[in-house]
Amino acid sequence: MRSPEDVRWEELHEVVDADGQLVVEAPWLTEDLALDMYRNMVFTRVFDRRATSAQRQGRLGTYAIAEGHEAIQVGSALALRDQDFIYPGYREHGVHIAKGMPYETILAYWRGLPNTSWDPPKMNQMVITIPIGSHLPHAVGHAYAERLRGNDVVTATYIGDGGTSENDFHSGLNFAGVWKTPTVFIVSNNFYAISVPYEQQTAAAWLADKALGYGIPAEKVNGFDALAVYDATRRAVDRGAAGEGPTLIEAICYRFGPHATADDPALYRTKEEEELWRPLDPIDRMQSFVVNAGWWDEVAEEQLVAEATKAFDEALDNVSAMELPPRADIITQAFEKVPASMVEQLHRLEDGAGEERSEIPASQQWVVGHDVLPTGPATEMTMADAINSALHQEMAADPTVVLLGEDVAVAGGVFRLSAGLLEAFGSGRVIDTPINESGIVGTAIGMAMAGIRPIAEIQFDGFSYPAFDQIASHLGRIRFRARGNTSLPMVVRMPNGAGIGAHEHHCDSPEAYFAHVPGLIVVVPSSPADAKGLLAAAIRSNDPVMFLEPKVLYRSGKEMVPDTAYELPLGRAKVRREGSDVTLVTYGGMVPVSLRAAESVSSEGIDVEVIDLRTVYPWDFETVSKSVAKTGRMLFVQEPQRSGGIGAEVVAEVAERCGYDLVVPPRRVAGTDAPWPQFAIEAHALVTDVIVANELRSFSSE
Repeated sequence: MRSPEDVRWEELHEVVDADGQLVVEAPWLTEDLALDMYRNMVFTRVFDRRATSAQRQGRLGTYAIAEGHEAIQVGSALALRDQDFIYPGYREHGVHIAKGMPYETILAYWRGLPNTSWDPPKMNQMVITIPIGSHLPHAVGHAYAERLRGNDVVTATYIGDGGTSENDFHSGLNFAGVWKTPTVFIVSNNFYAISVPYEQQTAAAWLADKALGYGIPAEKVNGFDALAVYDATRRAVDRGAAGEGPTLIEAICYRFGPHATADDPALYRTKEEEELWRPLDPIDRMQSFVVNAGWWDEVAEEQLVAEATKAFDEALDNVSAMELPPRADIITQAFEKVPASMVEQLHRLEDGAGEERSEIPASQQWVVGHDVLPTGPATEMTMADAINSALHQEMAADPTVVLLGEDVAVAGGVFRLSAGLLEAFGSGRVIDTPINESGIVGTAIGMAMAGIRPIAEIQFDGFSYPAFDQIASHLGRIRFRARGNTSLPMVVRMPNGAGIGAHEHHCDSPEAYFAHVPGLIVVVPSSPADAKGLLAAAIRSNDPVMFLEPKVLYRSGKEMVPDTAYELPLGRAKVRREGSDVTLVTYGGMVPVSLRAAESVSSEGIDVEVIDLRTVYPWDFETVSKSVAKTGRMLFVQEPQRSGGIGAEVVAEVAERCGYDLVVPPRRVAGTDAPWPQFAIEAHALVTDVIVANELRSFSSE
């Protein structure tokens, strides 16, 4: 059984003891502050208990209970300035209330409604984060971006003791320590991660001790004492604003209720244990203080509880009366403009449900632009040269564009694609990061939240997997999560594909993973001119773009590339070779392979039309279907695994919607479903022009 006697209270910062008596001098403490703090704590407690009851009545969804955390949440929130930005977890109701968020906004989230009123830039609070700990790097990147722009903004982020076991606790603190960002990490240590006790989470005596390894000062605070939390946070904000870097605050508390309404704490702790902690209730402590000071009485207490109860009940009634939005709402916030494929998917659901089809206004639909290169001076470039040119030009044109990643600055990238950028734009905008892909993407997300345009480089394709949580949980979802009130104008770049004879994880092709993540645009160029124009479009996009660069094409050939800056349309395929007998669809490193195969069979009377998708999500069905209608045959060529790949999606869509145009079933040429082999036998796995040509011969004879 866990007891308050197990805690070394003498090591914790405290301003008011359990009897409500000041134990240290507090010249910053005023009557207005104390009463504001107490009122917000009571509002939080009433909100919490009534929300729990509302969930039991079926009026809210599963709800995370905050009872026992009020001092930490309210005390820290009131110490933050109006311009400071908050990245909450999922239990910070007191933070939201203390910072003035309308009850309807909070309750709409817990009722599972599309939360159009939660406006992160306006409220300086990000929407609740469910994946534990993954928001810490966002707070760090956001703080970095604000400092880069000369803004006095401190970011604060909240996490529980269990969350300190997550990978992004490490990446968040490590990046903050290295970059010395004005970030305050507030750890609520209630000794349980749902049911798992503290001792099974960490061997550290104090969670605050973990900060020391990152060069971050830390403070241990009595989390039942709102004034102590306020004082610690106030000083941490001052440190950050003064350029002295981040701070971690560990606040000891106890969760009096269950973890959430779906939890049964009787499975892992006793009533006797809970009763041992109840005398430390943070509201009782703060009430004793304001009463002792002569600032509060029973009449004020009754009025406050009645006011808090009325405010909650009216807000819940308002939220309960809200009409559900139409079915179309499920797609309209995933991208700045809705792709045509998503509109069709919506209409299929509506048709199946026997509903009238929704009309998506033209202003909300994705319009794919024309594929035209600018005229004027041009230079012969490799794809590597073209990407470097695009990076230079976009960073010169827009001072909010930054590049971050491993070895991108001093070394110019392992493929030298960022050579010269450090000299041109400085270390504030061309950033050599710690070796931590989750941290690279996570901090870039925070930068984008702050309004700049980061380009996060992953050194090799197979190194992107540690960042997949950030990509799938946040990069593709934040616009949807915030109901379009914020966007993520950022690019994740990486070399892609095989053919260079490298070790494991240096030759992967993860594009199908990314294409399956809602909210992402996925681009794979195949030529220097396309790489420059598509990268410029990706950097300028208000939606996040995964930009995968076939490393085998970096320096395999040259073509004339316009000198001026330009962009090519995302979502538009390109016919690389016209033909009448077979439609060959491909992308990336397989484009030159497919073109060679098409040429090799042309002398045999097989006329192949080669289409380069360029954007693999959302892909250009119009161009592909038009070609299939002409040829009656379709072959898809891809390098990576056959199962669940881009080819599987394209073939399925063509088979379903163009079946009557096909004279034979569509086919695929692809790699195997095994991991990519060691480089000495890489040739066994490569899709070559000979293999593709033989498939074309076999295909065309049917």
